[in-house]
Amino acid sequence: MKVAKVVLVLMVAPQSTDAFSVAPPLIPRRQQQSLITLKMAKGLNKAKNKQAALARKLQLAREQKDGITQKDDETNEASIASLSDAEIKKKNDQLRFEQLLKQEASNVLNNYSSDGYLSKEQEEEEISAVRRGVDRLFEGDPAPYDVFELLVDVQSNEALGVHGAKQVIPKPGDFLIVLTDPRFKSDELRDTMKSVNVDLPSELRKKLIIVNADSPAENRRWLKKNEGVKLDIYSDEKKEWLKAYTALGEKRLSMCMYIIADERIQKLARHVDGVLASRVIQNAVKSL
Repeated sequence: MKVAKVVLVLMVAPQSTDAFSVAPPLIPRRQQQSLITLKMAKGLNKAKNKQAALARKLQLAREQKDGITQKDDETNEASIASLSDAEIKKKNDQLRFEQLLKQEASNVLNNYSSDGYLSKEQEEEEISAVRRGVDRLFEGDPAPYDVFELLVDVQSNEALGVHGAKQVIPKPGDFLIVLTDPRFKSDELRDTMKSVNVDLPSELRKKLIIVNADSPAENRRWLKKNEGVKLDIYSDEKKEWLKAYTALGEKRLSMCMYIIADERIQKLARHVDGVLASRVIQNAVKSL
């Protein structure tokens, strides 16, 4: 007896029409909110990961800058080896100076009142100088106007003379701010000029002049390299103006700030800290 083989073939028709398509299940509102919250959390995590990656990059950059990596150590050693002893000393001095600025800035700020232009040490030093009878100018003393004629305009390379001095000396009811430094090529004064050029309001910058001991040519060279600085600079190579205003210092050379008005020295600050020069000037003007 033969058995017949029966092959059953199932034909599945493709779902080509919308009528036979299965609609996606409806998601409850609460579940939808949970999904939204989950997506937001993923976004926050992604942002945190980016911040962490940025922090790692910053840390790596700091390590590279500080010479922690071997590659930077080798580069620094090669760079230092190519410098002369004088250049190395200058570089190290500059680094130490910058570190001191960062360390001492907060301490220096605490020595000034919110509206003061003299630190406690400066006030005490002025009082002591008066008691000791030191031969120097003080606030309220007559301002020597004649020595303005000796100042040399660094742009024209000529002494002011009588006519030029009259253009600089403040008119009655007005005032003049003078920032001085008797040191040649003073880095502190040059850094201060850059800062006050930005920090001081324009109306005060117009009333400010710089008196230093550098030659007109040296001042012009510096101004050419720092074209953004728009300050009036006057040269006192023989230090006649500086001597007349007792701005040479008794123990050390430093910057001084004068406010001159009505033929008198209205405000005077010696040993001005360049970091605080803009604040010192503005507070001194407010106290007029």
